[in-house]
Amino acid sequence: MNIPKLHFWIPAFNRFLLLSCLWLIIILLLRATDLVSIGNFPVAPAPLIANALWADLLTFLSLVRWIAVPFVLLYMFVNSKAANIFYLLLISLYVLISFGLNLYFHQANVPLGADVFGYSVKDIKQTVGAAAGGLPVSTIIALAVVIVLSIAAIFLFTRLQVRGDRRGFWFVLACILLFWVPLSASLTHNRLRSEYAGNIALNKTGFFLTRAQQYFLSPDDEAALPDPGYVAANQYPFLHNAGTDNVLAPYFKPAGERPPNIVIVLVEGLGRAFSGQDAYLGSFTPFLDSLSQHSLYWENFLSGGGRTFAVLPSLLGSLPFAKNGFAELAPQLPNSLTLLNIAKHNGYRTRFLYAGDAGFDKMDLFAKDQSVDTIIGKENFGEGYELLPANSGGFTWGYSDAALFSKYLDVTPSDSLQPRLDVMLTVSTHSPFIIPDQAYYNALAEERIRALSLTKEQQAEHLQYKAVYASILYMDNALRNFFRALVARPDHQHTIVLITGDHRLPEIPMRSKIDRYHTMLMVHSPLLERAAKFSSVSSHLDVAPALIAYLGGFQGFKTPSLVTWVGNGLDTARAFRNIHHYPLMQTKNDLVDFISGTWMLNSDNLFRILPDLNLEPVTDIEKIQQLRTGFNNFRQKNNQFLQTQQLIPDSLYKQFVP
Repeated sequence: MNIPKLHFWIPAFNRFLLLSCLWLIIILLLRATDLVSIGNFPVAPAPLIANALWADLLTFLSLVRWIAVPFVLLYMFVNSKAANIFYLLLISLYVLISFGLNLYFHQANVPLGADVFGYSVKDIKQTVGAAAGGLPVSTIIALAVVIVLSIAAIFLFTRLQVRGDRRGFWFVLACILLFWVPLSASLTHNRLRSEYAGNIALNKTGFFLTRAQQYFLSPDDEAALPDPGYVAANQYPFLHNAGTDNVLAPYFKPAGERPPNIVIVLVEGLGRAFSGQDAYLGSFTPFLDSLSQHSLYWENFLSGGGRTFAVLPSLLGSLPFAKNGFAELAPQLPNSLTLLNIAKHNGYRTRFLYAGDAGFDKMDLFAKDQSVDTIIGKENFGEGYELLPANSGGFTWGYSDAALFSKYLDVTPSDSLQPRLDVMLTVSTHSPFIIPDQAYYNALAEERIRALSLTKEQQAEHLQYKAVYASILYMDNALRNFFRALVARPDHQHTIVLITGDHRLPEIPMRSKIDRYHTMLMVHSPLLERAAKFSSVSSHLDVAPALIAYLGGFQGFKTPSLVTWVGNGLDTARAFRNIHHYPLMQTKNDLVDFISGTWMLNSDNLFRILPDLNLEPVTDIEKIQQLRTGFNNFRQKNNQFLQTQQLIPDSLYKQFVP
């Protein structure tokens, strides 16, 4: 094959430069329409726009370097038309993907990453269905504007030429040299202190493609190193002695022969940002606020994950995250000991009730693996219960919170002597936030917003999320009515109720990386001898160890001597502190957060955790290395677990699960 001399390549180089300029202009058009549709910025416009433009430029450069050589080869060895079509198709694909990712961000207030690859087609259909029919007119107008301007730009640029010089050559050469420049890390980095502002500035396509690349191409972690604190670490990396203190017993009446009923209420999206004293968005949960005064209440409590996928394995089993969340290993789940099967071995009847599809995030498979006696979901809820109103696309997540609590009361005998462990997960506070009596709760939300000490600008911002706040008020009222019914039952006197959120909902902008995990834990019971509020940090990963330690104080309740808890039990210190060291998993493919003491590591960014659980950026290389060592230790164990698929010896498992 004869290779043309350099001057014959000049038209190809110049054409590539021209079409690349077109692409950059379209990227900037997409950014402009996106910023206009967002409207109010959480920080000063200048730094946000500067960071946004920088993110767009980096995305452009990171992508265009991959196109240079294929385009020029097509131009020279096929024909110019094929090269033009190739590039224009890529530009069109970018526009469609970018618009879809921007739309997702407008719905969720967090950029879409590789977590999409961790969900089944069924789960994705449900999530998309929740957003269907919710396209605002402004979004449709923005799409139309981008399409019209893009077509006009393409029409203009296909008629322009760069004549007679070598600017195109130097541009292609620069693109090739960019292969040796590490651009990917910058595409996911938040350079602004506000989490929401940083997410706005990100180029959503660059972020998504980088996360996808990391998901598919990142090498596995190296094999685990021996840890003298664990038992048989080479075969069972998380197995260790059960040494959790019974910190709950001092707050309860003395344990007797009969263990209590335990009811765990998991509230979809419940975050401390809008619940409880000093909630920085103002509290929209008056009933929970009142109940907390008569309960054990952890105000600085964290979820194990940033989405629902993590809540059951984390809270009920303090289990490792595996690759995409522990439950995603189903149907081949490794043997494990959790609150569910340990309680069942000790005579408890166990149940899981979800107002939505119990198969979502494989929750039903996880519950079945734990030998749960009864699983109730949308598919077998029964007649006569209120479904959440459907959106304009005809989709509904499932049943209202009031219906879930009514179902629970209907199927729960009040005179049974067999102890119960019941887990309920609500769904009303999930996008699209369409609830029963919508007009009433919208008005209640407006009234609540006006009652807060907010500036006019803050009031206007709160009103943008009126439907979200309305759903929170609805949930709170449903809990109020549930407790009224519960108190009237004779079995209430021997029942402990735990309330927490599965994670903080993201649709209201978050102020920091830890905000997504910041929920609360409330433990309420007539068996309590005194109420208390704790400012120390604990998480879902600490609940199962603490409850098993407490139940072990009852006569005849058998607990394992070896466990695989990732957490080490609830901290009942009144003052702010954190004695825990563990990772938090934001999405099914995003294990980048690690907390240790009053420090948080997010990727390579270090933050100091403040008493109100806000974050302060810190530059401390030694501390970063210290946390990175702890994080890598968990990752090594997690990776070894993925390879062996073993948590505990069969002999230990069979002591509790026949």
